[in-house]
Amino acid sequence: MSFIGNEEQIRYLQERFRLVYGFVFVGLAILATRMLYLQVINGDQMRQYSEENRIKRVKVPAPRGMFFDREGNLLVDNRPAFNVQITPQYLKESGKPKQVLEKLSSLIHLPVSEIEKRLQRARQPSFMPVIIKDNLTRDEVAELETWKIDMPGVQVEMAIARSNLSGDMGSNLYGYIGKVSTSELPNLNQNSSRKYLLDDYTGKSGLEREFEDFLRGIDGSELVEVDALGRSIEAARSKGRVLSQPQVEPSVPGKNLVLSIDQALQEAAVRGFGEKNGGLIAIDPRNGEVLAMVSRPSFNPSDFSRGIDPEIWNKLISDENHPLRDKTIQDHYSPGSTFKTITAIAALEEGVITKDTTFSCAGSINLGSRKVHCWKKGGHGPVNVVSALTHSCDVFFYRVAQKLKSVDDIAKWAFHLGLGKKTGIELGREVPGLIPTEAWKQQRFNVPWSPGETLYVAIGQSFVLTTTIQLANAYASLVNGGTLYKPHVVTSVQTEDGKTLREFLPQILDKTRLKPQTVDLVTQGLWGVVNIPGGTAYSQHIPGMEFAGKTGTVQVVTQKAEKIYQKCENLRYNQRHHGVFVGYAPVKNPSIVVAVVAEHACSGSQGAAPIAREVIKTYLQKYYPELYSDRAIEERKQLELKTGGRRANPPALETGD
Repeated sequence: MSFIGNEEQIRYLQERFRLVYGFVFVGLAILATRMLYLQVINGDQMRQYSEENRIKRVKVPAPRGMFFDREGNLLVDNRPAFNVQITPQYLKESGKPKQVLEKLSSLIHLPVSEIEKRLQRARQPSFMPVIIKDNLTRDEVAELETWKIDMPGVQVEMAIARSNLSGDMGSNLYGYIGKVSTSELPNLNQNSSRKYLLDDYTGKSGLEREFEDFLRGIDGSELVEVDALGRSIEAARSKGRVLSQPQVEPSVPGKNLVLSIDQALQEAAVRGFGEKNGGLIAIDPRNGEVLAMVSRPSFNPSDFSRGIDPEIWNKLISDENHPLRDKTIQDHYSPGSTFKTITAIAALEEGVITKDTTFSCAGSINLGSRKVHCWKKGGHGPVNVVSALTHSCDVFFYRVAQKLKSVDDIAKWAFHLGLGKKTGIELGREVPGLIPTEAWKQQRFNVPWSPGETLYVAIGQSFVLTTTIQLANAYASLVNGGTLYKPHVVTSVQTEDGKTLREFLPQILDKTRLKPQTVDLVTQGLWGVVNIPGGTAYSQHIPGMEFAGKTGTVQVVTQKAEKIYQKCENLRYNQRHHGVFVGYAPVKNPSIVVAVVAEHACSGSQGAAPIAREVIKTYLQKYYPELYSDRAIEERKQLELKTGGRRANPPALETGD
């Protein structure tokens, strides 16, 4: 009985073993099938995955395009920089992320909490590196390289930083670059065929922003062999191991910009400003090319190149003089007496005055129950349009305003000369200024225009606002006979080897020709400003080197009549008048117009005109060396002394089409 029972138990167990054997067989079959699939059928793909795990693709940043001036002088360049990155995937797989971050924190002097915040803010796949700190010092790079074996996922990468070779000169024009922000990313990628990533750099202002598509290059890549924790295996290459794919995909540099700017004139403008604040524009009236464009105070774009220090940023944005604003196109001012030239043109063109029209200036006129004053307390006596411009007589232009039909007569010619609207220069954030009209006031304030208000418009006050570039362009249109060009600062876009891809030619915005007599009379008055004793800028006369122009002094705060003649220098700085000057040279066939606004400089003659004088002198000696060499100037100076001073009339002005 016992044997029979054992036999039945054995048969029962054998049936159980067959079931186990079946499961084992099926499991081995599945395993073999899977191995066959992975190693034979799908072997190439698995090998590729393995290679990709062994090889890391590292971005090789492309250099941005450079800036050159009209003579080929390099203005904005690139320089090497270094940053430290973390690849989150490798950091996590290292098994000691906390220790790695603490070590990194001690080497780059950045709190662990800040490093973690930057990793979280990246919001990108974990296999993509995140920049933790830019613009490392040499000591930081050396320390990181020394300890890199103990910091899996951390690597130092070379980058390209922007360098303005002239410091803060022209910075508002050239602009600066900065990291792409989360808010910018969608819009940038929507408008670009080459996608941006967080931590990429893009132009933020000036030409860097407006010509981003040309200046931005195409990043390359390099394939680097790494271990399981993402660390580069330099030794593998020395042993002769060869990567299965090409090691380097070269980057493509951005395109270069050739500017109409003359660096020598930029330097002259900065010398002229000294410690003063304001803006300067120099334009060639024959084609609209911008020869100089300076805004003071300024900033160094290189500070922004790989991430600006918070302390520097806070100082810039809290500065009451607003160094980040381009004072040539982003700030508008009352033009003061420089606007009298526009009023004179309007009156002559509308036929309300002629060269023989004379008014007597006793220092003020009555306007209803009030008196409006001339800047000269005792008055100028009898004046015509030429002497009124030379001596900047307010009363003459008050009388002109009373003879015009309405303020719209002044506005009409101001618009023809480019005031009250954007010039269209290839820079962003330009403001339009303001030229008031009867319709504008009715719409803006819902009250009609008062004829008395036209008197203040006639001398560049009231609602009138202009930018420095508008003033330069308006006078350029005057001296060339009435052709208004669109100012432009970029003349061409070129490849790295100098091949021109795109050329920017002059564009005409308005061609309302001025009467030859209008141009002649107005320019006689402007010549007298600088070259006749008693002219408002006669103190800036250069014996043997004639130029012409118009001064303006702009009150910043309203003053009572008894304080009008108070000495400006006795006022608090922010209550002092702005100085304005627009000048041109040579007097015959002008080729440069310079407009200057000097903030709180008290007067146009002493605050702004010396700055323009410095630029004009530099220009004449550079481009007309035979006429304005030191010897030629001395000869003309001696001739002036022998003939008893200035000529009675300026040389005839030649105007182009």
